[in-house]
Amino acid sequence: MIQLADLTLPDRMNQHELKKYFELFPDLIFKATHQGQLIGFCCAGIDMYHTTGWLLFSNVHSEFQGKGIGKRFIEARLEALRKFERLQSVQVTVSDGNIPSIRALSAHGFRHRNTEADYYGTGKHRSIYELSLCSWDFQPRFAYPMPLVDMK
Repeated sequence: MIQLADLTLPDRMNQHELKKYFELFPDLIFKATHQGQLIGFCCAGIDMYHTTGWLLFSNVHSEFQGKGIGKRFIEARLEALRKFERLQSVQVTVSDGNIPSIRALSAHGFRHRNTEADYYGTGKHRSIYELSLCSWDFQPRFAYPMPLVDMK
C-alpha cells in the first residue's frame, strides 16, 4: 500500500500515517485488486461523536483510473459510514484541479462547503465537500393550534 501511496499521494502518505489509519479505522479501509495485485485502496474515518464522517483518502493506480474504482470506493465508504446511527454528514477534501473526483463526489450528492487555504501546507489549498445525511422532519410543537392572544 505504501508503494501505491507513493505513486498517487507522494507528499501525504507514509508508513506511519497508514498504520494510524489501520489502528483507528480498521473497518473503514477498503482495497481493490486485479489479478492478485493491489491497484487501489481507500479509507474513511469518523469523529469521536460519530456524527461526522470523512472520506480520508483514495488511491488508485494510474493504469486503472477512469474505470469506476474511485466511484466504488466512495460507495463502499458511504455504506460503511451509514452504519453509524448518529451520523449527520460526511466530508471530504479535494483539490480544485481534481475534476474527476469532484464529478464523482457531486454525483453522490456532495456539495462544495468551503475552501481552506494551505490545508496541506503552503499553496496546497483544498476544497471541502459535504454530504448531509440529515432528513429534517419538523413536527409541530403543540398538538392543537395556540389561541391568539389580543395584546391591546
